[in-house]
Amino acid sequence: MKKRVMSFLLTSALAVSLLAGCGGKEATETNTGTDPKETEEKSGAREEGTFTLALNRMPASLQPSAQSSDDQVSITRPIYEPLFAETADGFEYYLAESVDISDDGKTYTIHVNKDADWSDGEPFTAQDIMFTIDYGVLSYGGPTSFTAINGKEVTFNQVDDKTLEIVLPEAYDNYARTLAQFYPMPSHAFDDDPSKIDDSGYFNSPEMVTSGAYTVSEINEDSLVFKAREDFYRGTPNVKTVVMKTIGSGSTRQLAFENGEIDYMRLTTAEELKTYSDSEQYNLYSVSEARLNYIQLNPNGEVMSTLSKDARKALFLALNCQDIIEFVYGTDELAVPANSLLTPDQSIYNKDCKGYAYDLEEAKSLAKSSGLQGTTLTYIYNADRANMEAVATVVQQQLAEIGVTVNLEGCDSATFFPRFFTKADSEQASTWDLGTNGWDSERGTNCGQSVSYFTNRLCDCGFSEELSDLVKQALTITDENEKQKVWNDIQDKALEEYWEYPLTYTNYIMVSQKNVTGLDGSGVIPEFIDYLKINVE
Repeated sequence: MKKRVMSFLLTSALAVSLLAGCGGKEATETNTGTDPKETEEKSGAREEGTFTLALNRMPASLQPSAQSSDDQVSITRPIYEPLFAETADGFEYYLAESVDISDDGKTYTIHVNKDADWSDGEPFTAQDIMFTIDYGVLSYGGPTSFTAINGKEVTFNQVDDKTLEIVLPEAYDNYARTLAQFYPMPSHAFDDDPSKIDDSGYFNSPEMVTSGAYTVSEINEDSLVFKAREDFYRGTPNVKTVVMKTIGSGSTRQLAFENGEIDYMRLTTAEELKTYSDSEQYNLYSVSEARLNYIQLNPNGEVMSTLSKDARKALFLALNCQDIIEFVYGTDELAVPANSLLTPDQSIYNKDCKGYAYDLEEAKSLAKSSGLQGTTLTYIYNADRANMEAVATVVQQQLAEIGVTVNLEGCDSATFFPRFFTKADSEQASTWDLGTNGWDSERGTNCGQSVSYFTNRLCDCGFSEELSDLVKQALTITDENEKQKVWNDIQDKALEEYWEYPLTYTNYIMVSQKNVTGLDGSGVIPEFIDYLKINVE
């Protein structure tokens, strides 16, 4: 038995992972290749058995990473597999055959799928998992969410090639989520030396080995081509070629879809939904996105930092969420009002949490008595995300009703996230007062990404030390009834502090060409975690 003990303090690594899960910084550097038109002709992008989809922009590398924008996740999903995924119904297994969790919540035993292998024929083993964990330690300078819990050591016992035992120093409910976000890299490709990964260029070459259903055929300036593995351990893909092209969004993407250049797109407005619902040319799919869209008040904002709790309450009572949804989405098929800072796809979500009730008269009274009335606030939003600009516009109008002027600043992803998630001592910390964002998809039996907000670990979200301590306590509870009771209390207390406004729970609605089926085969968003379920006739 191989026994390893790693001792590190848990600091920023989890925050980095969680930040990226929200759609962290997207790289604009791309690899230079052939002309995209030549690529399409060469790859047979519209041939039978080919699935073509659009990207907003090309990430700089195909390396699987926790630091992932939606585009980064999309490009790595066909070629790299997770150990397992969390869904509303439990674990969905991939490279792992099963994961056993002890009754005390401290021991996780990962049983690797005995048939799992890399595209060059080398078996996938527990050593690949340890190699990737070691890389994380090296990359982050020591601390990672895999190697320590609250500053205490995590022990790794590599029982054999297909079994890894992980022993936590104490029960930590979110460790399952940490493992579910894990995408192993090939140890043998780097001679089991994680220091060889960075600057190697390995993940920018079609020669890279993959653990997913596809290998890399072409890497071009604005397109990628993946080819199916006929010997893939989970079965042979129906889709033989996957093509990803940078097309952008909005009307550009819609035109490309209607011209048959891409096989599917996401629908984000009632008008789009009606257009394609009324047509027999297409297939429609709806999957719970398990994402909370929210409004964050910045405790370090130039103006917000001077305001009281009553002022924050006034802002939230002035917001009419139903009106926002009707204007922005136009239908509850796309989004419904959120009542909690957790999502309905999490088992600890409390459907009876009351949320915030719109009360304009009380909002006006509090705005006046608290000194909020007459102030000017800076509102930032991610212009690359669907519907965010429209939400900001309605919020601006609603807050004007209580005498608050809101200046809107749209940012692309690359500038939004470093600014939104800045630390309190950063130069950017005071440059905004409120903003809109969406959490990573939240599913399963744990609190997911919310832990970083409630404990101010990701950045300073304003929550009290009392709430933070309660969350830390909840993470150690293994009794399901007791855990639910504490999380109900947390959901209520978080809203009572008036720092984050739960705005909407969204559905991920897709329209595809008629010959494309199976896009809702796995309810894990962003798309598509299991390409074996997609069919192109």
